[in-house]
Amino acid sequence: MASTPYTVADVMTTNVIAITPETGFKDIAAAMGRWKVTALPVIEGEGRVVGVVSEADLLPKEEFHEHRPGLIEQMRRLGDTAKAG
Repeated sequence: MASTPYTVADVMTTNVIAITPETGFKDIAAAMGRWKVTALPVIEGEGRVVGVVSEADLLPKEEFHEHRPGLIEQMRRLGDTAKAG
């Protein structure tokens, strides 16, 4: 029995939270926390996607720890678990 393949439109979110290249660090971290996402698309002009900013991109900045303090500890535990396995 053949199944019908899905398209991206079948599973995508249409109301996407996005940022611009000018969006400040604190606003990016706040948006990730508010919307409970770990990455945001970066758009320019007429909505053309020019990149993606993820939590991993923000981790080196000390300010990020103020916005998501538990994330650092979670990542450390995951690293310890991976080493133990």
